[in-house]
Amino acid sequence: MNGVTAAAEATAACRKAAGEVGDAIADVTVFGDVAAREARAGAIEGEVVVAPALLAPRSVHEWTLVFLRHAKTLIWLLTDGDLLDADGLARFVGAQGALAKPVDPAMLADRLASPFGAARPLRPDPIAADDSALGSSLGAILKGREASQRDLFVQTITEQESGLYTLAYWEHRLDEEFKRSSRFRFPLGLAGFAFDGEVDEDVLLDIAGVILLDTRDVDIVTQFDPRTFVALLPHTGPAGARLFAERVGEELRRRGLLDLLGERLEWRWWTAVCPNSDTPTPREFLAAVLQRLTGMMA
Repeated sequence: MNGVTAAAEATAACRKAAGEVGDAIADVTVFGDVAAREARAGAIEGEVVVAPALLAPRSVHEWTLVFLRHAKTLIWLLTDGDLLDADGLARFVGAQGALAKPVDPAMLADRLASPFGAARPLRPDPIAADDSALGSSLGAILKGREASQRDLFVQTITEQESGLYTLAYWEHRLDEEFKRSSRFRFPLGLAGFAFDGEVDEDVLLDIAGVILLDTRDVDIVTQFDPRTFVALLPHTGPAGARLFAERVGEELRRRGLLDLLGERLEWRWWTAVCPNSDTPTPREFLAAVLQRLTGMMA
């Protein structure tokens, strides 16, 4: 055992602790003001108790980091401060832990008696599980997040009449889902539906209802322009996107919805799926569908 300290009381405590652990400690050596030089020369071995004041103005933690690169020893750092904080910092730099001053020989003996100097870290006692406390905590966390606040958020991203997402939010999600698909190779389906002519608000609501009836919670649907609706279908491959579009398209046809002139709406639909090397950007991904539906670039 080595002590890098010149303090008489600390030295005495270390000697007493060493005497209490029998054969675990064969000898006690005390280094004075040459501690840093001796450490670099590899002269210090075994278990080491270090007094930070002896290394001043150099940081004892910095010294410990350097020392442990050259020597296989177990180090304990003395501290005048808060033991809990000091213990955590000591372990952070590779020491076995911290010892409060004045040194308690019995406590140090307990540390030295372990074959690895492995004292239990100074941590608060574990908290027993308490379901009622958890419920109270969750209640406090959720307090103030009433339905009215959630409703306000939903109102900002949806069209109140139709229940469809706003185009701005839809385009934001297109960017997000496209990046996720490209990065993780998740399939992302896109389905578009278009008609010719002019319709009133009631017909638009009917159209939105038909599309929404076939979507999942993760799907994002919007009205792209007065005659076009588009749906993002996360985790949906070519077959799934095509099936969705055909099912919705056939239902729209079956409804026999009329335009302002009383003529039956004629529907077109198309799908695209990424990742796809032909559509390297979200804009081109959307254009792959809109061009088929409307003949226009996105």
